[in-house]
Amino acid sequence: MLYGYARVSRDIQDLTRQLKELEKAGVSQENIFKDIATGKNFTRLEYQRLVNKTIKAGDTIIITSIDRLGRSMELIEEEYNLITTIRGCKLISLEEPFLNGTGNEDIDKFIQPLFLKIFAWLAERERKELLKRQKQAYNSMEKDYKGRLISNRTGKALGRTPTYSTLSKDQLEIIKEWIDGKRTASSVARLLKISRTTLYKIKDEYL
Repeated sequence: MLYGYARVSRDIQDLTRQLKELEKAGVSQENIFKDIATGKNFTRLEYQRLVNKTIKAGDTIIITSIDRLGRSMELIEEEYNLITTIRGCKLISLEEPFLNGTGNEDIDKFIQPLFLKIFAWLAERERKELLKRQKQAYNSMEKDYKGRLISNRTGKALGRTPTYSTLSKDQLEIIKEWIDGKRTASSVARLLKISRTTLYKIKDEYL
């Protein structure tokens, strides 16, 4: 039986590209297992269901890249050996064809462990570099007067949408001036770095 596995690290990412590649490789939609594993949650329920409850010896699992197996070199090697050695299945990585074997058992026994270490190390290093860049971007963000980070892309504060109860006395005074006709909605929204929709919601709470 042929199975596929797709995973993204955050819910803002899209599985579409992986799913298309797996289907192009011959995996039917009903045999593709999908996970969205966030930074705080890496349980990968669908992966566990695939590896521990679904596959049988002789089956094949296709992934788009070896880093779908884990976030560290150690975990990637561990999961690769679980699938191939313990479960007796074949693992095919679309982006690392060297891992898929040559057809010569003697050669594969020698080169596959070597390639696995190389690709697993590269995947781990790439992830560390990504986290490093994310941290640098995070540290470069400016903060507003409430200490909230300002997005470099949108110029808006990150975090929960402000409500009446979360505003400071000065902010409420600015909104009161708008309600009294002394300021425009656009100028207040721009000053407080909120949308006009949020501003009107706050007005409803205020009144």
